[in-house]
Amino acid sequence: MKWPLHDRPIPDRKIPLYNRFYLHASAATQSDPALVWGTEVEVEALQAFLRDRNRSGRVVITPVHALMRATALALTRFPELNVRIVGRRIFAFRDVNVRLAFFHRRNRETDLLVISAANTKSIEEIALEVWHVLLQAARNERDRDRDLARLRRLSAFWLRQLLRLYNFADRHFRLPVVGRLDATRAACATINDLSFPGAPLIRAYKPTRFPDQSDSLNLTIGPVESKVIERGGRFETVPVMPVFMRADHRVVDAYQAGQFLGFVCDLLSEPRRLEEAAAEERVPVSRSAIGELARSKD
Repeated sequence: MKWPLHDRPIPDRKIPLYNRFYLHASAATQSDPALVWGTEVEVEALQAFLRDRNRSGRVVITPVHALMRATALALTRFPELNVRIVGRRIFAFRDVNVRLAFFHRRNRETDLLVISAANTKSIEEIALEVWHVLLQAARNERDRDRDLARLRRLSAFWLRQLLRLYNFADRHFRLPVVGRLDATRAACATINDLSFPGAPLIRAYKPTRFPDQSDSLNLTIGPVESKVIERGGRFETVPVMPVFMRADHRVVDAYQAGQFLGFVCDLLSEPRRLEEAAAEERVPVSRSAIGELARSKD
């Protein structure tokens, strides 16, 4: 049994006021806390980096592995986003864990896996762990698959009652992780790879939120496409990859989301930085410092 969250919630004084508006809004307001930001990143350097690594490495690395590493480094740099909502309080995670949604080819459905302490693992270690889970799933060797098979045998009535009871406790109490099925609750970010063969180019994408409170961040990549841009007075064709992020406005605002996604895109466009042991520490700017800066400009 593990406790993924810290014992004490984040104090209200450290939560931005407008985030608290969403956090404490009543159901009657029908507020939508989902914040979606879509952009694209040039991946010419990333493709060259992956070709070089895959030519001499022991494991195949793909863009989604790079995104998982970039997300882990971004959560290290922006720890205020590595949190989870329990009731009306926000708790920080003890570790930087990242979820990956993947297509379970044997069961013909989507499933999740978790990379624990992803900020301490290299991109090769992340890729090796992901491929190992996918191979186990293809061979039907995962204990989690057996637990999911037991859930499928439940009737709709008993599954609904079980989910209602569990979701009520999960929303209102800081629960520990006790089994294989709820291990995915130990992460705040989910990664989606929609660049699979046959997938169309993405122009817009609205990721949904899982019915629990743990999924406060969702990052999705789509197929790479060629785009003509103007650079130095000349037109060039460069490969670009769409990146979409959904964030929960109860824990993050648009300014924070833009900083977070911008940092992730910078890492993807400069993939050599993914090999860094940890992200640079961010120096927080207090409100009093901002006020003093504003007065000095006057």
